[in-house]
This record gives sequence, structure tokens and C-alpha cells, in this order.
Amino acid sequence: MPLVGCTLLICTAVASLPALLASAQPPRPAPQPSDLTPALALPTPGAAELVVVRSASGHWYLNQQPIAAPALARLLAEESGQKPVRLLASDRLSIAELVQAQAWLRPQGPRPVVLEPALIP
Repeated sequence: MPLVGCTLLICTAVASLPALLASAQPPRPAPQPSDLTPALALPTPGAAELVVVRSASGHWYLNQQPIAAPALARLLAEESGQKPVRLLASDRLSIAELVQAQAWLRPQGPRPVVLEPALIP
């Protein structure tokens, strides 16, 4: 009887292996030193794309760099690009907090604000 149980367990594991491998995320390449930006580097006015994140703790991030709300407002007011500001929200934000963050961003500059799904699974 133990041999039958062990055989079934091994067969099930082997049969589920293709599904497990198909759902795996491909590995991300490590960033090269030339691809890294300085920690405090902010985009120049007119930059092509701005990605703004509102965390559950209330902090703002601009293109993966922390930024204070007044500095973000000043930067967005100086922007004149055509592409929209992409707002990514933390999964821990409530709908009310998300609406509040979007409502705060919209009058800060001429670019439209687009709510984007989270990029990190």
C-alpha cells in the first residue's frame, strides 16, 4: 500500500510540472551599471513618461524614486509633455484613497492622469 501511495504522489508531481513551468515568470535581467540612474535623479521637464506611485503609507514615488508631494506638484506643473501621467496604486489603498490620489494629481499639471494596473505581480 505505501508503494501505491508513493507512486501516485510521484506521478502527480511529474504531471503537474509542465503547468508549473508554464506559469513561471521569466527571470528579469540584472540592470547594468550604465542603466542605473542616480538615486535623486528626477526627470527633466518634457520627459517622455512619468510613472507616479501612491503607497499605502501615503508616500509618493516618481519613476521609482521617492519624492515629496510639494516637489511632485512643482515638477508636474512644469511638465508640458503630451503623454499622460501613469498612476500606479498600491494594492493596500482603498478605493477612496485611490480616488483622492487621482483627484490630487489631476490639477497639478497639464498632462492627463491615467490609472494603470500594478506592474509588479
